[in-house]
Amino acid sequence: MSGATHEVPVMIAGDAIGHVGGGARTWRYRLWRHLRAHDVRLDLVGSDDPLDDIRAEVAEHRPDYLLVLLGVDELRRPAIDPGRFEADLRASIADARRANPNLRIVLGHVLPTHHAGPDPEFAARAAGYNARIDAIAADLDTDDSPIVVAGTDAEFDAGDHTADGLHPNPAGEVRIAAAFADALADRFHLGAHYPRPFPRAAGGATGPRPHLDRADHDPE
Repeated sequence: MSGATHEVPVMIAGDAIGHVGGGARTWRYRLWRHLRAHDVRLDLVGSDDPLDDIRAEVAEHRPDYLLVLLGVDELRRPAIDPGRFEADLRASIADARRANPNLRIVLGHVLPTHHAGPDPEFAARAAGYNARIDAIAADLDTDDSPIVVAGTDAEFDAGDHTADGLHPNPAGEVRIAAAFADALADRFHLGAHYPRPFPRAAGGATGPRPHLDRADHDPE
């Protein structure tokens, strides 16, 4: 790794797992650390839930990249069927692009949870969400504002990689970060693939949640 570290404004949108993990770390912390090791320093911008007003958030903070990981806390509600999910996500992407027509977007798959095991109806809905995410990325991908899917569910097992069947533990955070890192490297040549086999994930239940909104702050 050589050369000067450069700063890249990135906005993370979705539910709380992008900001609160199973311990002192989060998956965005692990992505930040991984990319920093490859001379890419992320400037994580925006509020904790920028999807609430994504057009204003993108206009204010001017991210180059938007990473979206929607969780099952909201999606478990019966009212959020795959059709409404798709319409809402398409609308959010359109609003974000109105603020930045050159925004690069990475959409993560909905993660598996213990709820999907004994609940076939929820499992089918979760699979439906991910099929819609794939369809949205294929349909809305453009040269000016490319969209790629991060396979956040591919190496993620709810039994091993969550603290409570829902929220990622350190091993789960690493796998989410790896999926986004791989997508960024493959499509945008940003950073490099996450190393495999996965390193043992440090990060227990002690210590404050790192604040990464300033590029000159090292949370370790």
